[in-house]
Amino acid sequence: MTMTPTTLATQTAHLVGPGKIKIHNGRLAFSTGQGSPTKLDAARLRQLLCYGDVGISDEAFHVLFQNGVEVAWLSPRGSRFRGRLANLADSGTPLRMLQHRVLADAAHQLALARIVVAEKLDSQLLAARHFQRHGVRDAAAFLRRVDEYRGQLAGAASLDVVRGLEGIASKEWFQLWAGQLVTPWTFPGRVRRPPTDPVNALLSLGYTWLINKMIARISAAGLEVQLGALHEYLAGRPSLACDLVEALRVPVVDRWVLKLLNGGSIRGEHFESSEAHGTRLTRDGFPQVLTHWEQDWQQHRHGALLEGQVLRFADRLRTTAGERMNDEG
Repeated sequence: MTMTPTTLATQTAHLVGPGKIKIHNGRLAFSTGQGSPTKLDAARLRQLLCYGDVGISDEAFHVLFQNGVEVAWLSPRGSRFRGRLANLADSGTPLRMLQHRVLADAAHQLALARIVVAEKLDSQLLAARHFQRHGVRDAAAFLRRVDEYRGQLAGAASLDVVRGLEGIASKEWFQLWAGQLVTPWTFPGRVRRPPTDPVNALLSLGYTWLINKMIARISAAGLEVQLGALHEYLAGRPSLACDLVEALRVPVVDRWVLKLLNGGSIRGEHFESSEAHGTRLTRDGFPQVLTHWEQDWQQHRHGALLEGQVLRFADRLRTTAGERMNDEG
């Protein structure tokens, strides 16, 4: 089964296995063994997201590398990131060296972590003002409290304090956000591994897709995806991607989930629950949600928001490094 929410001549294509990426009649294609292979425009592609069992032939590997296409593998329903294939022939070494040098300084790391959380709180405040304009009474109290947390960030003397402010603001955000869901949807609070209800399942799925898009863009920029500020290094964790999506969670994912559920595009029968996986989309529900996600991404031009986050972080690295050199001089 092949999912192509936009067109085949797109920068991001979704391939749902089982199947194989191979060369068919001289062109890159995806075959499930049923019907004709689906052709892919290798020249336009920047990222392939593969769900479940998706293999790649040797010839297809060559074409993907030649065109600089990153490939990421996720679980069959897209809720877990499994790994990725990236072309190492890049010119990002100087920027990565700069990133390592800046983040090795505790004061600079703290300053960058404050910015990450400040931007996330700003996104929550912006959304709460929107709720307030539409008559949500609880929004005023939320705005007062989170504005106070925002003011405390400048004086936060440690990463633990910064993370504490982010944590309490996020908890209060989800309490406000949950009140905007219509019947029959309810939200008991954020539960991640595994999600225990449809709302948490959609949030986790949206955050997974967002982080994978960020990983691809960070890698293309030549930055080290595992070295962040708010999220410190942990083997296997894309810490920088986790940092840079914080300001995008509310406008890209949380807003999308509200629209999806409140608009009636998805229903209770599109979810299933098990002890092993918690709550997740059914095999029929997953393609519908994936299509809705890609349409929303294109309609609201979220790619520009993501691009801006990466470029601003690179600029901050250069500015911080320049200031450090001046101080040392």
